[in-house]
Amino acid sequence: MEHPAYRDNLEQVLAFTGGRHLLTIKDVKGFTGLADPRTVRKRFPITDGYISAATLARCLCGERSKK
Repeated sequence: MEHPAYRDNLEQVLAFTGGRHLLTIKDVKGFTGLADPRTVRKRFPITDGYISAATLARCLCGERSKK
C-alpha cells in the first residue's frame, strides 16, 4: 500500500528539479537542506551518486530501503 504522503512528496521533488527523475547528491542537498554530502549518503540510498525521485519521495515518507 502506498503511503498517503508519497504522491505529494514526489510532486514536490519533481517540481524542485524541473521534472528530472534522476537526482544528484547536490539536488538532494538543495531539496532537503542538508549541508553535508556524507549525511545525504547516510540517510538515503544513493547509488553511483544518484537517487531516483520516486525513491527519495518514498524515503521522505519514512519508508527506508537502504542498499
